[in-house]
Amino acid sequence: MSPKVQALLLLVGLITFLAVYAEEELSEIEESERECVEEHKSCNWDDKQCCPKMSCHCSIGFTNCKCVKGPIRKIIEWIIGK
Repeated sequence: MSPKVQALLLLVGLITFLAVYAEEELSEIEESERECVEEHKSCNWDDKQCCPKMSCHCSIGFTNCKCVKGPIRKIIEWIIGK
């Protein structure tokens, strides 16, 4: 077998391996993202936790809990223009 064919087979094998690994990583990320609660949605401290960079703020008596961004993050996003 010529060196060019061997190199091509090696390259195809490597790409296939990396594609399978990337799909596994993506599915893990999607699963963790689905488990979090978006901004202004209901949350609690047990099973419905807020997405990263947000926290669960509740009214007095721990009722009506919502996910919100912190004030510093809101200011930064306002300055950046997001």
